[in-house]
Formats: sequence, C-alpha cells, structure tokens
Amino acid sequence: MSFGTRSLPPLGAPPDRSLLRSPRGLATALTVLLALCALTRLLLLAADAGWYLALDGTRDTDPAWRLSTMATSGSLLAMLPTAVVFIVWFHRVRVNAGVHAPELFRRGPGWAVAIWFIPFVGWTLLAHGVATSVWAASAPKPARGGAPVSMAPVTAWSATFGAAMLASLVSARMGGAAGTQAGLRDAALVAMVSDLLFVVAAGCAVVLVRKVSALQAQR
Repeated sequence: MSFGTRSLPPLGAPPDRSLLRSPRGLATALTVLLALCALTRLLLLAADAGWYLALDGTRDTDPAWRLSTMATSGSLLAMLPTAVVFIVWFHRVRVNAGVHAPELFRRGPGWAVAIWFIPFVGWTLLAHGVATSVWAASAPKPARGGAPVSMAPVTAWSATFGAAMLASLVSARMGGAAGTQAGLRDAALVAMVSDLLFVVAAGCAVVLVRKVSALQAQR
C-alpha cells in the first residue's frame, strides 16, 4: 500500500524584510539631542552646587535660585524631544531586530513603546530586557571559537540611567522631607550625584544608539 507524499507545514512565515528601515538618521538626531541633554545636566549640576554652597547660610541664595530655574527649564526643553526621538529609535531597532531574529522576542514591537509608560520598572528592567534582545539580534553571529560582540554598551546605559533616576528620586524625597538647611544641603548633594550620573548615562546612550544602528546597517 502506497501513500501519497505530503509536504510538511511551514515552521512559520518568513520575516517581512520590507519592514527593515535604517536607524542611522534617528541615531544622528539622537546624538545631537543627547549631547544637548548632557550640557543642560551639567548646567543643573552647577545650579545644585550653587544651592549646596548657598545653603550654608553665608551666601545669597538668589543667584542659585535664578541659575536653578534657568537650568531646570533648559533641561526639560532638551529632555522632552530627546525622549520622543529615543522611543521612536527604540521601536525602529526593535522592528528591525524582529526581522533579523524573531525567535528572540516573545512580545510584539509595540512593547518597545509601551514599556516607557511604566514608570521606573519599564524605564530600567524592561527596557534593559528589550535592548539586550535587540543587541543579540543585531550583532553578527560569532565565528566558530570566536567571542560574541560585547554587550557592555547595553549594560552601561541601563545601569547608569537607572542609577541616575534612583538618585533623582532620593534627592526629591530628601528635599521634601528636609526641615533644616543641613537636610536641604544633603538633598542638593544627592542631586549633584544624580546630575553627574545623567551626564554619564547620556554618553552611554550615545554609544549604544550609534553601535546598534551601525550593527543593523551592516545587516
């Protein structure tokens, strides 16, 4: 008794390569915006240092107040467009990565946008998870016996960004609970640490953005 041959069902639809888009234009815009964010954070660092020195009771606080107001406004103006462009870039590289290695992702590319609406956890742990998968999908496969491309840019960005946000939150809580000038000085000191961490995080983000964009362009 003979049986007719029957083709096996496909394992899955092939990736739609028409979805691929180069992220290099977004990467260039982000490099400029992140540099601007770093500069405004340095201005905030100077403002917080001014507050720290003025709160010892021997200096006029008006210059520190004016500098802090100007630096805060500048930081917000730089941060908002940077956040928008970063999310657009993050979604773009996630879509590209899903074409290159769909097996690395359990959720759709829309998750790369949704996580940014989950305060702190989404901005740190979930973003790190997506970025790690995007990196793995974008990096070339190591040759036999060779070492994979280092994931240090992903780790450095997520660690410094998370630490900066945590320090900013602690500083705000300390400032709100402080009842003395000494307490306010401590809050200003933690704010200075947060400002410096944000500057480092911006630099790490530039490295991450440009490296992932270059890896995907090579693919």
